[in-house]
This record gives sequence, structure tokens and C-alpha cells, in this order.
Amino acid sequence: MKKVIVIGTGVGGAAVSALLAQKGFSVTVFERSDFEGGKAASYERDGFVCDMGVHFTARGSNGPLGEVARLVDADLRFCEPDPVMRIVTPSRSYDFSPHLLRPLSLVKQALIAGVKAWNLPGALRLFRQIVNISRERDATVHDSVSMRDFLLRYTGDEGIHRLVNIFSGLMFVIPLEDASAGEYLWSFVGMARTGSLGYPIGGFGQIARSYLRACERNGGEVHLKEGARSIRVENGKVVGVETEKGFYEADLVVSNVGIRKTIAMAGEDCFPASYTADAKKLRDSLGAVTVKYALDRRPFDIPILVYMPEDMDWSRNMEMMSRGEAPEDIPIFLPCPTNCDPSLAPPGKHVLLAGTAVPADLSASDMADTILDRMERRIPKLLPGIEKHILWKHRTNLSYIDGMGGRGAGEVIGLAQSYDQVGENKPDPRTPVEGLYLVGCDAGGRGIGTEQAADSALKVREMILSETQTPEMVVAEAQVPR
Repeated sequence: MKKVIVIGTGVGGAAVSALLAQKGFSVTVFERSDFEGGKAASYERDGFVCDMGVHFTARGSNGPLGEVARLVDADLRFCEPDPVMRIVTPSRSYDFSPHLLRPLSLVKQALIAGVKAWNLPGALRLFRQIVNISRERDATVHDSVSMRDFLLRYTGDEGIHRLVNIFSGLMFVIPLEDASAGEYLWSFVGMARTGSLGYPIGGFGQIARSYLRACERNGGEVHLKEGARSIRVENGKVVGVETEKGFYEADLVVSNVGIRKTIAMAGEDCFPASYTADAKKLRDSLGAVTVKYALDRRPFDIPILVYMPEDMDWSRNMEMMSRGEAPEDIPIFLPCPTNCDPSLAPPGKHVLLAGTAVPADLSASDMADTILDRMERRIPKLLPGIEKHILWKHRTNLSYIDGMGGRGAGEVIGLAQSYDQVGENKPDPRTPVEGLYLVGCDAGGRGIGTEQAADSALKVREMILSETQTPEMVVAEAQVPR
């Protein structure tokens, strides 16, 4: 039985731990924190369960998160409402159904978004192109094209570009001029075709927690509060991991702490110089600052509220913040998890999460505080009277994200899903060190946020099985009742 060590319990690490334990590997998981889930963890305060990040899932039970849960028999369920989201601008408000690929729905959303009548033919050609994407390769041919350039093939309509920019920020936390068209199209179509945008019952921390329980049921061990200090490599092959409590031998090591930190833990001299140099050039997604509210009333009647300034320009906002200037108006993502799962708060009470994107390398804490202040001034205008119903609030900055994720940065997702960093240009889960793999949003997967991490775990499982299965294991697998 091969020994596998998994470093980190983010969604990717937790998922691959459960998947490999279910296949008979001897799995040991190490997590430096006293909680599981990384940036997709939750915490409890005064009877309220709050996500540490500000999340929602794009495909719920019908995406890779649900697929992992079914494969390992994890206790993971989703609330999948309809409609799911309301977009509010200074001049209009409109609700989104998760069934976005229905022809009438697409036309309706285009008109509501302010598409000019004379631009509708181009918009309809664009929609037809999107609807016709049925296989991954239909989308991946556009991997190296920015979503902005892809749109310009069909229309320059400001309403369409604004709408796509909103989704680019929500899905990837990068602007449409950076986002890969292939990644955008595949993720958007997957979300729209399944019509199952959802929220995990029990909060986002339940995702990793349910996977790790499945891992333990199959003989795996989970060590919280025991961080991995280094990855030991001998003669080009991984041999184990040194933690805060000692050395553990392993045949395989799967790292969920990001490509750059993984290289540092193993030692740069274990990798080709070109591999290390390429890893250092990779760019992360944007970061975020958040406010979590405990309320004594329901803030609105829909799971997600999105506020978007009329002339929203993600790139301009990020450039301003990097120069030390705060935009007057900022976009805000506002999920209300208790509209999906009332058990996350005491009876009659609610949880409201609010977040906005900032540069991941924003070093000036006063700028982060300024953005948080502006977000808190905007929310009462969106939700009049809410100040009287706040029981407590919790503000977080970029160092908080770094503390959750441990990658050494304040990015929200991981590597940016930009047109030069997806598909063939994304790091392979297999590293040049024999037996050392990457998992999570830095390698291998496609999709939105936690779903990308789960997709990566599914791919890593297949790689490890194909590279380690003996003939006896293949025969045993074939004999398992289906």
C-alpha cells in the first residue's frame, strides 16, 4: 500500500485526500491551522456560522464538488435556489436565474443589462456561439484569447461588456481584458447549463470537512495544527515530509500550498532552473477585503446581491489603489448564506457577507481600511436601515486571506486564470520531482474557485492511479461490485 502525504486541507487537498484514501492508498494529511478548508473555511461566533471568505458555488451538486462527494460518499449537500442573484446599479436592478442559456432568458438579460437595440444582432451571434459550446475543446481553442478581444469579434456594446465584466470579476476575480476567453466560456456555460448555482448546507467549511471525514472513514489520518516544514527529496525523488513534530516517510506527496511555496519547501535546487523561473513569473488573482455581519433581520429576499457602479472598470480601480488612490465607488459582492441555510444563524437571525476586490499585493493597510470604509458607507444605501440591525461585524484584509491560504499572498483564488496561464500554460500537477504533485487552483483544474480546486483533485487522482496501479490493483478494481 503506497503512502501518500497531503499538505494542506484547502478544497483541493481535502478532496484528493478522500479520493486517494477511497482507492486504498495510505493517506496522511497535514494542516498547519487548527481548522480545515483553507480559504474556504468557516468559523462560528455567538451561534452564527460565517465563511472566512465570500463564496458561492457555480454548479453546486452538479459540478466537481458534488462529483467528489459522490465518489467518496461525503455528507455534502447544496441549496440551489432560483432566482439566485440580483445585480444592482445606480440606475437599474435585475434578477438572474441560474438557467442562463435559455434563449428567451439570454435576450431578456441582454435587454435588462442595457444592450442597445441596434447591437442586438451582434449580441445574438455571441449568445449563439456560447450556446453551441458543448465540449471542453469547443472552449479551450479560445484559451489564449482575452475575453475582451473575444467579445469584440461580435460586439462593442457597452452593456454586453459591462455584464461580462461583472461575471469575470465574480468568477475569476480578474477583469475581462485579462481573463481567458476559453476559461470564461467553459466555466460560464457549465454554470448556465446545469442551472445549479448553490451554497453548501452548513457553510463552505463543510466542503473540506465532509471530504476529510470520508478520508478518515477509509483509514486516512488528518493532523490539524501540524504544519509541514519541508519536503524531503533524495536523488530526484520525494521520500517524505518534515513537520513540526518529526519526519514522515512517503511514496508520494501532494501539495495544496501553491507551486511557489512547494518549490521553496522542497528546495529550489531540486528543480530545473527553468521550472523555478517560470513559477516565479506566474501571476495571482486579485485579493479582497471583506466585512461579515451578524444581523437580527433578513437583509434581502435573494441569496446574492451584487452592487456594480455604472461605469465600473476593474483595471482602472486596481491601478488607482496601487497608486494609493481610493475609487469613489466600488463593486460589492453580498451573499446572504442564511437565505439558503437558516441553520447558520440563531432563529430569526441572518449572516451577511460583503467583499470587494483589491490588488493582491496591496501593502498599504490604510488603503485597505479606506476601501472597507467606503464599502461600509455604500451598504446602508443599498439596504436602508441595516445599521440598526447589526449585532456584530468582522472586517478582514489581505493578511487575513494569507493566514487562511498560506501561499504567502493575499490573492483570493490562486493563480490568475488569465489568457496566458490556463490550459497548456497552467502548471502540470506533476512536478519535475518524482512523486511530488500539486493540487488546487495552482495546477491542473478548470472552473470557478472551489470547483477548480475539486476539478484539480479529480485530475490528480487519475494521474496517480495511472502512474502507480499494479496489475493486481487493476484486477481488484475490476472485481469491485458496481
